[in-house]
This record gives sequence, structure tokens and C-alpha cells, in this order.
Amino acid sequence: MKRKLKDKVQLLLRSEKALFKLEMQRRSRQIILVIIASIAILAAIVMLNISSYLYLVETLTPLQSATILSGFNVVLALLMLWLASRQELGKEAEAINEIRNYAMQEISEEVGEFEQEVASIKAGFTEVTSGVTSVFKRDFSAVKALVPLVEMFFNSRKKS
Repeated sequence: MKRKLKDKVQLLLRSEKALFKLEMQRRSRQIILVIIASIAILAAIVMLNISSYLYLVETLTPLQSATILSGFNVVLALLMLWLASRQELGKEAEAINEIRNYAMQEISEEVGEFEQEVASIKAGFTEVTSGVTSVFKRDFSAVKALVPLVEMFFNSRKKS
């Protein structure tokens, strides 16, 4: 039983480690995408803002031109952040989750069986303890009367 439980715990730990590794890979991809998006947005904003501002100033006021460019910059940034948040773990994670759930179920069953064994041992120990206690709390006058008879029986068996 100990070997099975050990194997199941190792399986659970391996699946947790694999899930953690996949999660860290996903997070690192997200961070890289956010950094790239941020750099691209900054470069694009700088160049686009300069050229757009120069174009818009010819037809609109400087305040209107700056407002339009700011709104465009915000929309572009939100789009990049939305794309970064859509990263998924994939099918590997689903398979590992199934393994983890199986290992957890098996370990739970093993622990339940172990608890039952402990409960039965405890019950047996309680029975033995109560039996011993009841023997020592009884009146031994009848047993004391039998002691000479038993001694006589053993003595007669020795002589024979």
C-alpha cells in the first residue's frame, strides 16, 4: 500500500510540475507579447503621431488633432493588450489536468482505506483495553476459590 501511495503522490507531483511549467511558458509568452506590443505601440505612436499631427494641423486645430491622435493611441494599446490576454494553455494542459485529477482521486481512495484500517485497529485496541479493564475490575473471589483446585490438579499431573 505504501508503494502505491508513493507512486500516486509522485504522479501528482509530476503533473503539478508539468502544469506549472506550461503556465510559466504561457506567462512568459504573454510578457514577451506585451513588451513587443508596447515597443511597437510606442514606436508607431511616435511616428504616427508626428505624421498625423502634421497632416491634421493643416485641416483642424492643434487641440483637435492631438485629441484624435490620443484616441487612436488608446484603441491601439487596448487591442494589443486584448491579444496578449487571449493566450491559452492548450491540449497538453488538459491532459495533465486529467492525470492530476486521477492521481488526486487515487490518493484520496488510498487515504480513505488507510483511515478505515486505522479506525479498525483503534476499535480492536479499544475492545482489548476494555476487556483487560473489565477483568481487573471484577470480583476475583470465585477465581481465588479455584486456585487451590488448579494447584491440586497440576500437582496430581506431576505425580503421574
